[in-house]
Amino acid sequence: MASLILSPAEHDYILRGVESGFRADGRGSLDRREVTLRTGMISQANGSARCRIGNLGVGTDVLVGIKAEVNSWTPGDNVPETSGTIVCNVECSPSAAQEFEGRGAEELNIELTQLLDRIFNGPQSGIDFEKLCIIPKQAYWVLHVDALVLDVKGGIIDALVWATRAALMSTKLPRVVIESIPDEDGVMQAEFDVVDDPEDMTELAGAENMPVSVTFSQIGRRFVVDASEQEEAVAQARMTISVSPNMEICAVQKGGVLRGFSPALLAEIMQTSLKIAREELDKFNKHYAEAKNMTDGRADEPSTGSTFLVPF
Repeated sequence: MASLILSPAEHDYILRGVESGFRADGRGSLDRREVTLRTGMISQANGSARCRIGNLGVGTDVLVGIKAEVNSWTPGDNVPETSGTIVCNVECSPSAAQEFEGRGAEELNIELTQLLDRIFNGPQSGIDFEKLCIIPKQAYWVLHVDALVLDVKGGIIDALVWATRAALMSTKLPRVVIESIPDEDGVMQAEFDVVDDPEDMTELAGAENMPVSVTFSQIGRRFVVDASEQEEAVAQARMTISVSPNMEICAVQKGGVLRGFSPALLAEIMQTSLKIAREELDKFNKHYAEAKNMTDGRADEPSTGSTFLVPF
């Protein structure tokens, strides 16, 4: 994550504070900063969302766009013959942090891309990938998930997952008409046509079953949720746990290699993640409903065509 150099006094203050049960910004150990969520941010995308954790200018800001395209299935593909797939890509903007300039964010981009793929691409995501198959062994939908990190002030993973989950839930796919047409030998062949009608779209099946993530940062002998930029500079290790709406742990990724988690602390984190995930899902559903209502309200306003980004 973004590096921040702290003085020994600041380092000691944060570490001793977390071990004593309080944080520099007044939050409890398991409290998340204020979250702002908006959907329908990119007009040309099939789905999009933007999430900010923290206040404007001092928070982490992530924009995610979903673009659907039809791919032809060929033997040897990593995609099952009766399924579709998701392709994830994460880029950290050079303006998000000074160390991201040039190729400074290359390793972080790869780590975040792999994490996003681990959470959302596969049966653990809850998405019905078979509904993304158009014709078995012939054609399927590919959902390109492109995320851009606009600002980093700690808690980048959870902001990324929130934005991706909201973008996928808001994704609309064109209706596909399938017909059987005889070829030159009279053999019936399946053909399809994508209906180009913005009023005739379908939602992504199973999107409501997608997991949320909770990221824990170990500081001293204790841990916190949604670490700030200063707390990440002190943290010895980081663990992200993905939990489904059925309260099942479906993905785990560890980051930070200064030290490992003790067995007792690891067991406590696992149990705590299930408790926090239930609260996170309720919080996400509330924010998503508010964001969707705002998007539906904007749909009735005339488009100026002056920008592809909606104000945030």
